[in-house]
Amino acid sequence: MEIETEKLKPYEFNVQYFEVLKGSDYEALKKDIQARGIKVDLHILPDNTVICGNQRLKIAKELNLKEVPCKIVEGLETDDKIKEYVIKDNYLRRHLTQEQKAFLAGELYKIKFKGSGGDRREQTGQSVPFDVYAEVGKDLNVNRRTAVRYIQYAKICEEEPTKQGKKITQVLREVKQAKQEEEIKQLEPEKAIQGVFDVIVIDPPWKGTGAYDPDGFRGKGDYPTMEIEDIKKIKLPMAKNCIIWLWTIDLHLKDALDILDVWDLERKSTLIWVKDKIGLGHWLRNQHEYCFLAVQGNPKIFSNSTSSVLNAPRRKHSEKPDEFYKLVEKVCRGRKLDYFARKKREGWEVYGDEVKK
Repeated sequence: MEIETEKLKPYEFNVQYFEVLKGSDYEALKKDIQARGIKVDLHILPDNTVICGNQRLKIAKELNLKEVPCKIVEGLETDDKIKEYVIKDNYLRRHLTQEQKAFLAGELYKIKFKGSGGDRREQTGQSVPFDVYAEVGKDLNVNRRTAVRYIQYAKICEEEPTKQGKKITQVLREVKQAKQEEEIKQLEPEKAIQGVFDVIVIDPPWKGTGAYDPDGFRGKGDYPTMEIEDIKKIKLPMAKNCIIWLWTIDLHLKDALDILDVWDLERKSTLIWVKDKIGLGHWLRNQHEYCFLAVQGNPKIFSNSTSSVLNAPRRKHSEKPDEFYKLVEKVCRGRKLDYFARKKREGWEVYGDEVKK
């Protein structure tokens, strides 16, 4: 049907969230409408609010077109339903940047989250039958993981407007790094550790080949990391005669040796953990880790011809196998500390950010 142009009004949500066409794109559309008229119906509400087609409405007014073709959309009783309709239509029609898509995903998430009754997982601990992230992804034709990233970005930018305009990857990286730094600051060994130890296992949170990668690049881990100089400053609570097991990876072999020198320790041997599955890596996917056995003073070790190769299944990222701790318990005696521990362990005192989780 044809509606008088002067009776139509723009939908404010469109004005707020969608950039107007500019330059040659706008002029091309204007010339086409001037030559052929408007061929695609504007979508309007019963009150003549244009929810899809505001660019064409603007041009129609500039060209003094008296009437334009319109389609009345019924059944959108609430503002949320109108927004959802507009988001889906514009998401599919327009050439949007990833960041613009993210903002739309964020708005759609708010609508569906409200409609689902909120995040019931936080209240009951049970899984939610209605997966809001998956539903948003389905509506926008992206997988759930992409929908999650979009929504995270939109939430962050809403809370911190200064991040608007930055790329999604950059914003997620900055937030993750800030969280990691805060977790590291929470570690206060002088308050958490009492006395000295005869055996210390330490698995420093080595920095990988680059910053955290929210896109999931397999060469980078997802946990708090420390600078080499900060690791060197750690004061291990060592007994006069102490055995230290220092875990490291290929990238940090030299750093690990330097750290042993700074800690004034003497390296005695190297244990190599060979895993059953490959893990992270840039040039090659790593399937092994090194653990330097070093000493302070003159401790005793009960090696019983223990091999320098440990074959054990790979655990979750950076977690060391139970077989390693059994080996240490077999060859070492005395009070034991697991520094940067991933979990509590019988017969050991533990210290680390993940133990609290």
